Amino acid sequence: MTGSARYKWEQENGIFQFDGKPQPKLLASIANGPWDAMLWGPYYNDRAAYYSCWIEFCLQYNPNMKFFLSDAWPQLDQLKSIPKSEDELTTELFVQMGQEKFEVYSQIINSLNQKYDDRVFVMPTCEAMVLCVKYLNEGRLPGIDGIHKVVGKQTRSLWRDQLGHLGPGLESLEGYVFYATLYGRNPERIQGDVFGNRKFPSRQLDRKFREIAWQAVLRNPLSGVVDRNENGISDDRE
Repeated sequence: MTGSARYKWEQENGIFQFDGKPQPKLLASIANGPWDAMLWGPYYNDRAAYYSCWIEFCLQYNPNMKFFLSDAWPQLDQLKSIPKSEDELTTELFVQMGQEKFEVYSQIINSLNQKYDDRVFVMPTCEAMVLCVKYLNEGRLPGIDGIHKVVGKQTRSLWRDQLGHLGPGLESLEGYVFYATLYGRNPERIQGDVFGNRKFPSRQLDRKFREIAWQAVLRNPLSGVVDRNENGISDDRE
């Protein structure tokens, strides 16, 4: 919660639980420098109003800014009970759970875009995680041993706890989703060694993460990324 848009706004402005004790670090930075974009992470019971306050403040100082919200991926609390085995964690189940999340966040983003001239976009981590489940169930995600550690007990799982935090190595996938959305470029185009001495994720798994990230961004209509000529660059940024 302490990283949510609502919490940070209250903290920065010194309202509600922070009554009389404002900590305007972000607001001061936004008001005193050129900014291109603002990124947010999701939180439970999000509302468009929690983001509107940030958008309106930002646009006072940088009227060309764009805004990016990472959506929420599927979580076990969407189910009536925790599955007894990973055999129950089918691709079809995660597609359904992902659609439920999409409906929630598409309402928020569409509402904001009606008000702020289509300048709010999704960073589709939800779509990417649904694709990860599909790849894993098809045997195309080398080095990942399970879908959910709470269910299958495997350390190298896509999810590591009941709250829905991602497993080890998945931060790379998130980074590629963010990169693909913000810059409108296929992460597979990134050159140079990004690994150093890291052994996990392997280079093979890393290539799959890049592939999945680009697919997720292209498949989500709220990402703002379209690549009709399939050259790995968003059409509006060539």
